[in-house]
Amino acid sequence: MNAEDPFLRALTGTEAEETITIARTYRASAGELWSALTTPERIARWYGRITGPTPGVGDGFEVDLGGGLIRRAVLESCDPPTALSYTWWSGDDDPGLVRLRLERVGDDETRLTVQHDRLRPNRTIQYGAGWEQNLVALAAVTGAVTEPSVAAEVRSGRWELLRARPLQLEASIDASVSEVWRAWSSAEGLASWWWAHWDDVTITADVQVGGAYRVDAPDHGIALSGEYLVVDPDRRLAFTWRWTDADGTSRDEAVDVTFEAKGGGTAVTVRHTGPWDTDAPAEAYRQGWDFVLAELGRRLS
Repeated sequence: MNAEDPFLRALTGTEAEETITIARTYRASAGELWSALTTPERIARWYGRITGPTPGVGDGFEVDLGGGLIRRAVLESCDPPTALSYTWWSGDDDPGLVRLRLERVGDDETRLTVQHDRLRPNRTIQYGAGWEQNLVALAAVTGAVTEPSVAAEVRSGRWELLRARPLQLEASIDASVSEVWRAWSSAEGLASWWWAHWDDVTITADVQVGGAYRVDAPDHGIALSGEYLVVDPDRRLAFTWRWTDADGTSRDEAVDVTFEAKGGGTAVTVRHTGPWDTDAPAEAYRQGWDFVLAELGRRLS
């Protein structure tokens, strides 16, 4: 992240129902940031005005976004000062689920991750750009210096790029869903097949939401790292993806993997997204995914 673009983005989910994730670090303690996220008077300065009494868990409430826009919501969970979630209705759309997660990263710095699930594709760009605008306003509420102005079309353009060229592929694995899941859901499992043809590979993986993973192949000058966004045992994994080699480190890439019993085995579907302005990155990744998924199949067979 830098002053011009303080956000890290991820697009996961499916073609029909997408999830956006946005993360950034604030120069504020967790308590200060939590206050800005949950105090109605402060929420009104960066998000919208909550009408009626302050909601408790399970309560419905409305938010006045200005310009005649009123949105309904239900507070689903509240775990101060680390996590908050609510269901959100946008017009006539099906309800989405918003999750906010706070993590202390320094003495006076806190990382905020916003995950908005169940978005119809026609809403993804609007919400991605809108969340970025809101989170810049949140920085001002917490006392941060004024950030450079970014035009709305630039914010929208970044999410349009993430949606433009998704890579999706499927592999049939001759093993049960539980066996395949175990191969994905621990460092030991991953080490049995991911780049297993190389001797220099080390893998760490904390397979829980917010947990980190890292795959290093120093003799080959490459590393892979990221953070788990969704961990749904035997069904789905989603995670950010940062590829590092001699050319640098990628950003705003993500992978969503689903597991489904099929024909006595398991269908593994991988959807990989990134801010790719040509087809070349997706095609290069396709070759890599074909290789590691074939290795997974061989190991489990």
